[in-house]
Amino acid sequence: MMPIKQSPRPPLNTFIVRFWRETEANQVCWHGQIQHVQSGERVALTDELALLHFLRRWVRLGEGREELRGEAKM
Repeated sequence: MMPIKQSPRPPLNTFIVRFWRETEANQVCWHGQIQHVQSGERVALTDELALLHFLRRWVRLGEGREELRGEAKM
């Protein structure tokens, strides 16, 4: 019997991204949060790199590119 191969990432990934502005010591500061809906995991965003890092943990943009172009490998 062959073992069942399971994908470490779900086939569908949905994210909720929130940004809000606050005034601290008379300076405007932006805050953010991202949540992966399927897992419920969420993190605070301190900059755009934190956003990209979180997204890359769930989504690999290069995966399946051949199939999308109709060049599926057999």
